[in-house]
Amino acid sequence: MSKIIFYLHATVGQSSALADAAVALASHSMFGKYALHLAVMTPCTSDLLAIPAGSHFLAKLDLIVEVTFPAGQPIKRLQTELRAAMSLMLDAVDRSESCLLLGYQRTFQESGKKPLRYHYLMFRGEDYSRADYLDYYIHSHYRFGVATPLADYYQNYLDQEGGRELAALFGVNAHDADNISELRFERLEDYVFSDVIREIAPEAATDEELFVNRDRCQSFSMDVILDSRPYC
Repeated sequence: MSKIIFYLHATVGQSSALADAAVALASHSMFGKYALHLAVMTPCTSDLLAIPAGSHFLAKLDLIVEVTFPAGQPIKRLQTELRAAMSLMLDAVDRSESCLLLGYQRTFQESGKKPLRYHYLMFRGEDYSRADYLDYYIHSHYRFGVATPLADYYQNYLDQEGGRELAALFGVNAHDADNISELRFERLEDYVFSDVIREIAPEAATDEELFVNRDRCQSFSMDVILDSRPYC
């Protein structure tokens, strides 16, 4: 599934208005007309998975909005109409501190709708081309994600050039991450303190040292306040 992810910072005093406008998008005629799905999340407080916890990115993150498109639907064809539909939401945004990413989601394991999500924004190591990096990430490093039975696992491959064009259209910044590893949970504590994670987390970190610029990466978890996608 292709999707746009918005990481948004509200203008002063507009946090509630921003969240309300984002949630209201689910009932916009455009979403029904084109079978778009909407997810709206807020950053978790006292986040056990926020690394680095005190980053500028997290300090300016109030709301995460994800728009998912059905297979075969070109985003470019709908982008101007989508911008108009999101105008009320964008009016409540500090655009200089907000950004978006454009990408494609691949599902490795999924068991239904979950109340919590985790994003790990990753950057490739300096010795890796984007092709080499994604080849290793997709075909080797994935094994650590599928080894976590307490979380659903997804990989998001980002279109940086398309993201820059789309960000300019929406008047926000383009984030330059190479990919996003995504997990979805029922309970964050069950995952973090599980025996499986205690065993594989050090192995995963060691493997990342081979191909990831970990100094640039950002991870955090989110509470889902709306997810319009149906699950089988």
